[in-house]
Amino acid sequence: MTRRHRFRHGDWESAALRLDEIICAHSGEDAFEEALKLLVAKLAHERDAARAAFLARQRDDGAVCEINRLLRVAGERWSGILEPGATTRLSSPELVRCASVLNRVGLLADDLVGLDAIFEFMVAKVAKGQKGQYFTPRHVIAEVVAMVRPTAGERVVDPACGSGGFLRHALLQAPQCSVWGFDQDPRALRVARVMLAASGQATARLMRVDSLRRPEPRLRAGAAPVLEDLMRAQEPRFRGFDVVLTNPPFAGDVGSEYTDAYELARGHRVERDVLFLERCVELLKPQGRLAIVLPHNKVGAQGWAHLRAWLLEQVAVVAVLGLGRNTFRPHTSQKACVVIGCKRPKPTRHHRDEEILFFISERDGKDQRGRLAFAPDGEAVDHDLAQATPLVRRRFELLRGGS
Repeated sequence: MTRRHRFRHGDWESAALRLDEIICAHSGEDAFEEALKLLVAKLAHERDAARAAFLARQRDDGAVCEINRLLRVAGERWSGILEPGATTRLSSPELVRCASVLNRVGLLADDLVGLDAIFEFMVAKVAKGQKGQYFTPRHVIAEVVAMVRPTAGERVVDPACGSGGFLRHALLQAPQCSVWGFDQDPRALRVARVMLAASGQATARLMRVDSLRRPEPRLRAGAAPVLEDLMRAQEPRFRGFDVVLTNPPFAGDVGSEYTDAYELARGHRVERDVLFLERCVELLKPQGRLAIVLPHNKVGAQGWAHLRAWLLEQVAVVAVLGLGRNTFRPHTSQKACVVIGCKRPKPTRHHRDEEILFFISERDGKDQRGRLAFAPDGEAVDHDLAQATPLVRRRFELLRGGS
């Protein structure tokens, strides 16, 4: 067996690659769909019989029957993560081979790290790069959420939620907060639902919608609902979110239906992440907190000076966290940063004396090939982002105290 086929304990990408190879090489089925069903079945198995081997000693069509039974259990337990009546399209030999890989790992163990990594690989194969969509590494998410620190009762939203990383970590930080996720990508959204369901959270607040579409002054007949419509259908008194945590798409075609409606698009070059920035600020309540991942040029390039001027009028920027070039590898080497701040009660141009914290990460937790880099103990990811967390928290406290 060649090295690329060998599963190494703890190497989740290797497990994901092996599953993909088995499904693609022997079944001809949609690898994403079949792997998703297999993982959901494994989750249901672990919930009910964690110590028993997955699909052990199955013969003939026994594996198919067992997987379909587990899918029925999962459908009843976690509504909305599978199509009604979903069944596997893989044969018993293929299922048993996949199970031999999954039997070496616990998807519910270690705070779902393995499940998260496998899903990232799956979504990456079908979606990354098409619209500048890249998963935010989970150690980055964990520190950013710790900096912004959602609290019980707050509404937290990711309007480009992808696989739900920011939302899940918000719930880890504050289990009693209310998380909402929106995305156009149906596959990424299904992954987000599985991740939240595996965390014991409801999935009804994850919805498919184009977050860039704004409410219209006069509702046209047959117009699709916008994000605010979906919110008010569930919370009639909705007036905005307390926290926005997001890594929006960096690229992709932007039609005139968006550009004509956005202030930052008038008379300037239009990029999708710019529109998302304006939209995120709009979705926040006054004094609401924002953390958004943006390409580095939005913070440093002269061509985007108008964006920074607009942002400083709308948001009291608390910190800018410069991420290392390896952060989003192996998918892209594009440099990015995290802009963190608090929405002003009213836009103002009187912000010249405000202090902004700037950090540049020198240990980004990955090597040049995009593999996680670990500290000498071999357990923790080797990054320096946590050094900024208490300083950013302190700045938020001072800002609230002065408001």
